[in-house]
Amino acid sequence: MPLEVRLSEPPLLDELIGTLLQHGCVAHRSGASSCHVVHVHAAHAEEAEIELGLFMRAWLLAYPGVSAVVKG
Repeated sequence: MPLEVRLSEPPLLDELIGTLLQHGCVAHRSGASSCHVVHVHAAHAEEAEIELGLFMRAWLLAYPGVSAVVKG
């Protein structure tokens, strides 16, 4: 099941997608400020959502003032 990530700063979306791909996720743009993400190594949907949430918190540390919403 894909998760959706929506960024407050759309210009960073391509960078986020590239980073997700480098870390073994399947990710593609789904809107001007959003992408769909599949964590292919997660055992179940809850694990995917938890791990993507943790990943996003870490990724956002490099971008003060930027926020993201992860929806399952």
